[in-house]
Amino acid sequence: MQQNQLESVSQHEITPPNMNNKFLINLLVLYIALPAFAATPAKNTNTQYADAHFHISNYTVQGISLKAFMDTYMGDSIARSVIMPIPLHQKWDGFEHYAQNKIPPNYYLGPKSELYYYSYQQLSPTDQRRLDPMITGFNPMDHYAAQHIKRVLLTFPGVFSGIGEFTVHKEVVSKKVAGNAITHTAHTKLPPDINQESKLSLYSPSLIEIFNVVAETGLVATLHNDIYEANFSHDGTIIKKSVEPHYLSGMKHVCKMSPDAKVIWAHTGLGRFVHPTKNHLEMVAEVLQACPNWSVDISWDLVQQMIVNPQPNMPSLDEWTSFITRYQDRVLWGSDTMIYSSNKVDGDTVTSGQRISTDKYHAVVDLSNPLLDALDEQAAKKVRMTNYIRLFDEARKNVRAWEKAHANDDVWNLPANAFVDNPDLVGEY
Repeated sequence: MQQNQLESVSQHEITPPNMNNKFLINLLVLYIALPAFAATPAKNTNTQYADAHFHISNYTVQGISLKAFMDTYMGDSIARSVIMPIPLHQKWDGFEHYAQNKIPPNYYLGPKSELYYYSYQQLSPTDQRRLDPMITGFNPMDHYAAQHIKRVLLTFPGVFSGIGEFTVHKEVVSKKVAGNAITHTAHTKLPPDINQESKLSLYSPSLIEIFNVVAETGLVATLHNDIYEANFSHDGTIIKKSVEPHYLSGMKHVCKMSPDAKVIWAHTGLGRFVHPTKNHLEMVAEVLQACPNWSVDISWDLVQQMIVNPQPNMPSLDEWTSFITRYQDRVLWGSDTMIYSSNKVDGDTVTSGQRISTDKYHAVVDLSNPLLDALDEQAAKKVRMTNYIRLFDEARKNVRAWEKAHANDDVWNLPANAFVDNPDLVGEY
């Protein structure tokens, strides 16, 4: 591989370092060969940020090199950042004739064709210590995903700090994930958070096993799960949007079954179409109270706009300030920037996506200032950076210790726990 270059490699045949045989990976992971991690002290934690939610590539693996991101985008103001490649690839179906074949799809909103787990990305070695690579690309409904996460850690020791962002219930996206509906194969009582077409569930034993691996290894997991159901078509047309039923019971089930997993709930459950209700912060607080090892991030410019410029029947900025003050040790800032913008179709006019500008990235950084300025200095510092440093430095330490303890495990024969032998993975619902 060329140094300092982001490359897409075949998903089928990978030769990891120090291994003579080809390692078959069908999922997306990010490999950054970093030296031993050490915390990088911030110059001024009052003004610097740590980005807890950043995507270095988009839904068609368009992105940027690691070095270019650090040199051009992070600068001095972003002290630390996670690195999350998008785990799902947007299929370009030749029979769909998307946008009359004038431009290919590179985002999930618009094309009818499915999203699927794909690709492998390798980023070259760097001596920088400001990045926390995340494992993505596993299917959370596949019981082999837990085994896969362990295999990646043991094959590339010293690299990863967490997993995700990965999705269970997400507007538009969850419907487009390739595969059969749960009802197609289920031989047990169906979980309460699905319908006849659902492909993902918070009650899946495989998801519980993933979080058990997160707890065992010390990884941090970033989970996207909408707070309530929002059913939209591939082009954003509303099918159903209702704050009832919400997904609080399912999320509390997850942390009850795997209470020691460190989880960041992305966007406090909000999204493009999932807007905060007046009691949104009460529902988020309910999850945080039930899940003491969970945190939330306030990422995505669309969500941040709803926080600092709320519409009627949304929580006010003062209410957000009070909420974050109360949970100041469990809130992280993030940009949720996707470094490569989506292609645009407006009637007969098409515009190709491109790598976003540095100014646009830092505009997201500035967007949360009204909220952060409303907090006291200590709380603002925690949200901007120190919560991130505490959470991910602990993850680095614990994951490296787990890797060392399991260094002699056979990656070609890792045990795959059969949940028939572990009924606690299923629980009651």
